[in-house]
This record gives sequence, structure tokens and C-alpha cells, in this order.
Amino acid sequence: MEHKFCQSCGMPLTTDNKGTNADGSRNEDYCIYCYKDGRFTQNFTMEQMIEHC
Repeated sequence: MEHKFCQSCGMPLTTDNKGTNADGSRNEDYCIYCYKDGRFTQNFTMEQMIEHC
């Protein structure tokens, strides 16, 4: 079984923690903590995200 990870923070993606697109569908690339309603939840640079995680 292939595991997918959030392309922003690296969290393993599951059915329950996938982010949402603007139309309410699940996003396959980002988790709910990074991407919600079609927008990123934080305004981080890559270095800031690494520090945050």
C-alpha cells in the first residue's frame, strides 16, 4: 500500500485528514492543517515551515 504525505508539512495523509478544495472536495496533496477551502492556512516560507514542523 502506497502512503501519501502532505506536500507542505509531510504529515501522512489519510481519508480523514486530507485538506479541502474550494468546492468542498478532498485535496489529494495537502492535509487539513495546511490547506482548507482551497487556500493554504498559513503564510510560511519553506524555511519557516521546516522550523514550525
